[in-house]
Amino acid sequence: MKIQIVSLLVASALSNSGLAQNIAMAPINNWSYYDHASTAEEGILRGQAAAIQAVGQAQYMQSLAAVNFAEATRQQLENNRLYVKTAITNREDVLSFRERYSRRPISKEQWQEFSKRALPDRLTADQYNNGKLVWPHILRMDAYAPMRKRIDELVASRTIENSGDGSPMQREVASLVDSMKILLRQNIDTLSSSQYGNSKWFLICLDYEMKQPLTTVDLATVDPVPQASLTAPPTIVADTSPTTVN
Repeated sequence: MKIQIVSLLVASALSNSGLAQNIAMAPINNWSYYDHASTAEEGILRGQAAAIQAVGQAQYMQSLAAVNFAEATRQQLENNRLYVKTAITNREDVLSFRERYSRRPISKEQWQEFSKRALPDRLTADQYNNGKLVWPHILRMDAYAPMRKRIDELVASRTIENSGDGSPMQREVASLVDSMKILLRQNIDTLSSSQYGNSKWFLICLDYEMKQPLTTVDLATVDPVPQASLTAPPTIVADTSPTTVN
């Protein structure tokens, strides 16, 4: 500090006297006019101090680098967590949107109900009664007579063993029904829409009815032929004995 003050005073005096222009001022280095240590011991001490300072600065910079690396790692993990969270949120939003606006799949009960409705109807009592078919008027025409009579014979001879889908009776009836459908189609120009539709639907229901197995309950609904009708009715003999009048 004293050296600095002295040097400033000398420089001020020289400048005031006009001699400063001819004198080369030495640069100030560590508050000194000298560019080297004053003694060898000072140089050694300054070198050791510089080395120690360099080591300290290196360790400090390494610590700063470690802190920066840790902060960068933390931010990267935070970004990864935010990325995953955002992806999950977006996926949940998409699923929620689909669940809200997409068409729901039908349940098992609804599927069974739809399948049941898609099946043809069973023949009613007005169409199939006591083992006999009641044909629509269009199918009673002479053009359908051979096939109609054969189907009546097969239906009348229907048994538990020879009934159901795949039985000989059912296969033959199905073939005859297909033939009647073809003939009905050929005569469509001579029929009204209701006549053609009712006749075709009857054939479809007949084919479906013959695929159902015959049970003992179905046989019980067929009225047996009364035995009294097979014999002569009893003769009523009038009482011709005279009455006695008292």
